[in-house]
Parts: sequence; structure tokens; C-alpha cells
Amino acid sequence: MNAVIAMPSRQRGFSLLELMITLSVAAILLVIAVPSFRDLMHRSQVSSANNELLASLAYARTEAINRGQLVSMCPSANGAAACAGGQTFDTGWIVYTYPAGAASANVAYAASSILLRATTVRTGVSIQSKNATVITFGQQGQLKPSSPTLTFITCYRNGSSGTGQSTTKVPGAQLDVNGSGSVTTKTLADGVPCVP
Repeated sequence: MNAVIAMPSRQRGFSLLELMITLSVAAILLVIAVPSFRDLMHRSQVSSANNELLASLAYARTEAINRGQLVSMCPSANGAAACAGGQTFDTGWIVYTYPAGAASANVAYAASSILLRATTVRTGVSIQSKNATVITFGQQGQLKPSSPTLTFITCYRNGSSGTGQSTTKVPGAQLDVNGSGSVTTKTLADGVPCVP
């Protein structure tokens, strides 16, 4: 009969040295990745806000053409029932139209107006209009009254106030609406302040 000789089993696991090297590499990767991830999130906030503004402008223009009447857009502090003064759109905005026969361009939202769309406050982002508080599109999709260009600036803002600044890590965006109602966007250069 053959005797089986049992070999002593080897302990499996990590040595203290292997564990310390793994933790050191993980810490280094974390130090590198967290700021990059934070910048990615901030760029996403700016892009999302700019795209939502672009979508609302396109919607207002399309509704003006489809309805054959004036459609306006203005900043709103509560996102539903009134235009806010000033040219700050990061508090939200509303898109609205007027009852038949009661329309005139660039008139603030009133009780008789018809609310079409409302957006809420955008946190961490500054959206400023350089030109107008109330924007109105006519029946052919053109700006009313005719205007050379409307400009909006969107930037990341650290905190709840201020307008922010375009940086290389988190660039701002500029959105221009020309007199015919078409829209172009571009990225702002480093150091450009986000003020109207």
C-alpha cells in the first residue's frame, strides 16, 4: 500500500508589504482622479444648462411658427408665474404666448398669458443675457422687434451668487441668436468673465 505524504498547506493572502503598496497606488490614483472627475461634473453642468437654454429657445421659435403668433421667453424667479427683472436666467425661465389679438413683442408674462414651458433654478451655473430680459419670436421665427443678435453666457459658478469665469478646466459657453432666430454656440476662452 502506498502511503500518501501530506504536504503542509501554504497560507494564501496578502503580505503586509503587498497591502501597503496596493493602498499607496490606490491613494495616488484617487488624488489624480478626484479633481478631474470634479471638473468633468462642472463641465457637464455648464453643458446641460446651455443645452436646456438652447432647447427652450428652439421650442419658443418653433411654437411661434406653428401657432402663427408671438411667443416670448423671460427669466423667472419662481419658474411658473412671472418674469423676473434683470438679465439673469440661472433662476429659471418661462416660455409663454399671448391670447389671440392681445400680443405685442417683448411684453412680460401677465395673468392672461398662456404658459408653454417653465424651467427651474440651475445650481452651480450662471446664465446671463447680454441684451434683453424678454425675448420674443415672431410668426416666421424671427426676433421681435428685429434685433442684431442676442447673446447668452453660461459659466460654472462656485457658490450660489456671482457670475463665474471661464477656465481651461471648465470653459463657459456663449449662445448667440441672430435676427432671423437661428442659434450658434461657441466655447469661451480661458479667463473670460461671464458677465453681460
